[in-house]
Amino acid sequence: MTTTVDTLIRGTLVNVHTGELEDGAVAIDDGEIVALAERPADREIEVGYVAPGLIDAHMHVESSMVTLPHYGATVVPRGVTGVVWDPHEIANVCGAAGVRAAIDDAEHTPLKARITVPSSVPASDLQDTGASLDANAVADLLDAPRVVALGEVMNVPGVVSGDEAVHAKIDAARERGLPVDGHLPRVRGDDLQEAARHLDSDHESITLAEARAKADVGLRVYLREGSASKNLVDLLDLVEAVDDRYLALCTDDRHVTDLVEHGGVDFAVATAIDEGVDPVTAIRMATINVAESYDLPFGRLKPGSPADLVLLDELDPWTPTDVMIDGVLDPTADRPEPPSSSIPTDTVSFESVEGGELAIEAPNGDGAVPIRAIDAIGGLQTERLEASVSQSAGVLQPDTNDDVLSLAVIERHGGDGSIGRGFVHGLGLDRGAVASTVAHDAHNVVVAGASHEAMATVANRLREIGGGVAVHDPASGETTALSLPVAGLMSDDPLDVVAEEFGAVEAAARTIGLDHDGGLMELSFLSLEVIPELRLTNNGLVDVATMEYVDTVRDR
Repeated sequence: MTTTVDTLIRGTLVNVHTGELEDGAVAIDDGEIVALAERPADREIEVGYVAPGLIDAHMHVESSMVTLPHYGATVVPRGVTGVVWDPHEIANVCGAAGVRAAIDDAEHTPLKARITVPSSVPASDLQDTGASLDANAVADLLDAPRVVALGEVMNVPGVVSGDEAVHAKIDAARERGLPVDGHLPRVRGDDLQEAARHLDSDHESITLAEARAKADVGLRVYLREGSASKNLVDLLDLVEAVDDRYLALCTDDRHVTDLVEHGGVDFAVATAIDEGVDPVTAIRMATINVAESYDLPFGRLKPGSPADLVLLDELDPWTPTDVMIDGVLDPTADRPEPPSSSIPTDTVSFESVEGGELAIEAPNGDGAVPIRAIDAIGGLQTERLEASVSQSAGVLQPDTNDDVLSLAVIERHGGDGSIGRGFVHGLGLDRGAVASTVAHDAHNVVVAGASHEAMATVANRLREIGGGVAVHDPASGETTALSLPVAGLMSDDPLDVVAEEFGAVEAAARTIGLDHDGGLMELSFLSLEVIPELRLTNNGLVDVATMEYVDTVRDR
């Protein structure tokens, strides 16, 4: 006699193993799929479609500006039941203790967070962070609960040249049978060939040719649809060009506003379907393909797998009616408020600054001064810009007419308080200043403005509130801020609360001229010294091609 199960769900099954849609049933007992067949059940559910729960192949919870439990409360109802999280933002601020605290947060959400150990903390020696993870610290973390891989290896020159410290981390992962994530923006030719010997995946492609080259050398290619980098549509032709079983979908950095309005990796699935990708293929790239990359037991409809399911009336549009994790239907509904995160909050430490400290001393002579400026072109990428600015009161001045703003990065981790100074083009401010302690990857204070006084005002406000994002408008005298006290990166408030407060900051930024959506997130990447072309760190302007400092003033 067949044993009665807890739940039987009937509908069209999304079989990600075969790539087919099949009418059938899923029998669930004690949180596990026990059969893809009819069974007597205590509860029967009729739906249109049954799909495996979605898994984000690579992401940083920190970019959502909320802690993991609040992130889960937002994305689980949208069909996201798992994420592969690289907490390297937290690691750069708080080190190994911060990573372990992040892992502890996973106990307070039904979302299945699996961790990749940050491999590049710091991302380089050109910027000061709050902590570092050497090979021994990485090895210890690789043995921690929920860890499934070594996180994105950003030091590609070190991989290619055989740097011992980089390879010690890779070797530690291999000794444990764990995969190694890559980070290969614009890497090609012999360097790509050598990197592929040691890395397993990449999520940094922005062109189809770049993604195809990585697939050709055997890397798993993750198609990214984030907030700062929206690359999915440009890369979708790869689905027909190569074996889609080696492709996956990820968000990388998904901002609070986009999460509220569009969701997480579910938005990538919906976008792929809308662009003409077969729905089963799109779902497969966010389920079993990810699961097989990291040897996860979920992400599929298979007897013996956890009952992590998405129930839908239709696949297009992707609009779940219910979500199940470990056999629990709608597991985030009526869930109690999670406890405060154990990630440290006292992480913003620098002396109050004055406007003159954020300015570049003018060279001898009169007239315009030729400079190098960061050209913020959208997304994560920047380009080089040569411009000229005026000088007065002994310092170089921003030029709002040509959209050349002053830029500064202030060390905020209790170190020497050093300040890097430069210029940025492309943000569009008419007046005032914007600042953030979310400043990838070292997460110092990055501040851009039309005057040095406004820059000092907004930076000092972040010092007062323990980190966050802020805008100062000298016309009104008001400073609008979102407090992010958890590592200076996140809030313990629910995501909708944080979204509303961040919306006020965005509105204030538009009032002073920030001329495109996503500009505040773009600001947060202007100090990321491992992605071309120019970046500013607390130690100075970096030419990413040579990984060396260059003078902001040309010909000096």
